[in-house]
Order: sequence, then C-alpha cells, then structure tokens
Amino acid sequence: MQADSQTGADDAYTVVVTSCGRFDLLRETLQSLFKHLDRAPARILVIEDSGDEAVRAALEGLGPEIDVIVNRPQLGQMKAVDKAYATVTTPYIFHCEDDWEFFRGGFIADSLEVLKARPDVSMVGLRPREELNVLVRDMPVEHAGEVEYFTLDPALHPEYFSYSFNCGMRRLADAQAAGSFAALGYEPDISYAFKQRGFRIANLQNPAVRHMGDGRHVEDPTLPKKARTPWAKLKRSIEKRIKRWKRARGEA
Repeated sequence: MQADSQTGADDAYTVVVTSCGRFDLLRETLQSLFKHLDRAPARILVIEDSGDEAVRAALEGLGPEIDVIVNRPQLGQMKAVDKAYATVTTPYIFHCEDDWEFFRGGFIADSLEVLKARPDVSMVGLRPREELNVLVRDMPVEHAGEVEYFTLDPALHPEYFSYSFNCGMRRLADAQAAGSFAALGYEPDISYAFKQRGFRIANLQNPAVRHMGDGRHVEDPTLPKKARTPWAKLKRSIEKRIKRWKRARGEA
C-alpha cells in the first residue's frame, strides 16, 4: 500500500467496507484501493453480511491488517452500516462497498480538502460524471484550494443528492448526528433526512473509481420484495410518486 504515513490525528480516517458474499469482487476492490491510497488509514474494517467466515481467507495476503466483522444473522445494509460505524473512533470514514475499482491516487487528500472547505457537504464521491444521475451531470466546477469538485443540487430531486452509500469520504460526526440509519429507512430516506439538515453531496471533478458489480446484485433481506406483477409494479410506482410528492412539499 503506497500511502503517506504522516496523516495527523485531525485527518485520521477509517476504511469501512460493506460486503455480502462476493469475495472475488471484494478482493479486487481492496487490491485496487490499497494500490492507490495516498494516506494511510488508521484502521480498515470489512463487515461481512453473508455470515460466511470464508471472507477471512479471501482477505489473506492483501498486505495491511484488516479487521473483520461477520454478521450472524444477516442484518441487511443499513443495520450493517450502523454496526460498523459504531466501532469507528476516527473523525472521518472512507465508506466503500465490495464492487468498486480504484484507478488513481490522491483522492483521500482531495476529499478531505473538500470536506474541510464545505461543512454543508455530507460526503465526497469519486465517480465519473457520466455515471451520475443525468440531473446532475452538468453541475459547475468549484474549487477547494487546488482541488476541483462539483456539488449535486438537492433541489433537483425530492430525495436524492444529499447522501449516498457510494464510496467516498464522510465525517463520523454527521453520521452520529443522523442517528441510526436503519431507523431512518433506506438510502433515499437517509438522503432526505440529510437534505432536511441542509446537506448536499460533492463529487471530485477528477474521478477515481468505477463500478464493477453490474450483474452481481445481492438481495437485501430488509428491503421490500420487488414487485413482480403489473398491478404490484403500478401500485409500488404510485406509492413512490406520492411519497416523493409529499417530500417535495415538505410534508413527509
């Protein structure tokens, strides 16, 4: 792992990786991450939600020490994140899932620079513009010192653009202030809660990661089951639209 060991306590961060049985992707993710880290983390934690202890063998030989939590029973994404974050003691968390490929260095220092300059930013994403929602692909470039970034405008959607579990740096204090993520709901609900507190997402102009988990989706047992019939799909769509309409009006 090529990293600067001189990171001070004020910049200390913990890598938290959520995983669920895709050990080949997890290993590839960590190999690319360790190759490109520009500042050493205080701790690396993998929380495995499949209940499979084989995750420990899958992580052997990667280099740095990795703490592993294996959930039994399976908790689902939000409870797993709550459990992992409850063990973090550093000011910052670099959150990552098990299906990302990092392709450049420098993003840790760049992300910290943005978070320090923007207290209204909940997290700093690393994806290319063309992978983001079409509503925010043309956001203007801003600067934090020499770091170029852009922010996603929460006004463009009733729920999105204020928080995400895409990989990126975030503050522990903001997560603690939100309380239990599982109690808030799922990712759109958590983003809406951060929106109400005045937060938005930032993204580095110079991307550092690409998604590699297409076609390998893992079902979350805590999520509502997908609608299968035309009627169920229509009902789900109507419920979602009503919920978003209420949130756009500040009623939910």
